[in-house]
Amino acid sequence: MKRYETLTIEKDGATAVVSLNRPPMNLFNTTMIQEIIDLAHSLREEREIRFVILTAQGNHFSGGADLKEIRAFLDSGEYEPEAGRYHQLWGHEVMRSLENVEQVTVAALRGAVVGAGMAVAMACDFRIMAEDSFYVIPESMVGVYFTWGCTPRLVRMVGASKAMELVMTCDPLPAQEAYRIGLANRVVPSERVLEAAREFVAKIASRSPTAVRFTKKIALAASMQGFGNLFVCEPELMQSLLYTGETEEGIRAFLEKRPPRYEKKRKKGG
Repeated sequence: MKRYETLTIEKDGATAVVSLNRPPMNLFNTTMIQEIIDLAHSLREEREIRFVILTAQGNHFSGGADLKEIRAFLDSGEYEPEAGRYHQLWGHEVMRSLENVEQVTVAALRGAVVGAGMAVAMACDFRIMAEDSFYVIPESMVGVYFTWGCTPRLVRMVGASKAMELVMTCDPLPAQEAYRIGLANRVVPSERVLEAAREFVAKIASRSPTAVRFTKKIALAASMQGFGNLFVCEPELMQSLLYTGETEEGIRAFLEKRPPRYEKKRKKGG
């Protein structure tokens, strides 16, 4: 398999261990997004690989989007709301590409699993979390909703009310609570996360390969019914949100460590 700038890959028999490699927080920048898509597409040609374990270098799976990269775009004066729509299309492709790989995918999660990090974990078939790991969806603090098609996916997994609570309050969700509501399949000591993921894979590997593949496709097909129209509309909603100026204010306030000042104003052309 090819080499990547923001990902490392270790092959072990029928399993590929893919690690996000932008420590300490493994923030999602444009390069990482594009490389995850490329990796997912390349896995279609790796027929000897039946399982993918997605993990990360360092103590944290991911701190989410690289807001400094986004602010650099904002400061350049070249980041128009339309660019947000195209960025959403890339995000949707990340989720679709991960969900559509033939391989069974397992996210092995340590530390913080934030925003975009939680998104890619949700796109995996299974999630194994360290005892001290936690999810956070901070998007509404910085003037964004849970994008990349993740809000309907979260509703599918935990129900509408709990999904709204997680997105609107931005409260951390500890691993044990994530397990209770179905966002984790196992919770194990931090030092055993990768080992537990390998054990989980080994158990599935002993089952009928064709039955496992069919089960994945049937389950995903059933769970995604009715999502199509939402995914088509969401990039347009993001462009409209960016016209309000709230996202720009939220990102700047977060990076400047001050409360955001949301006012009723719209960007020119909104």
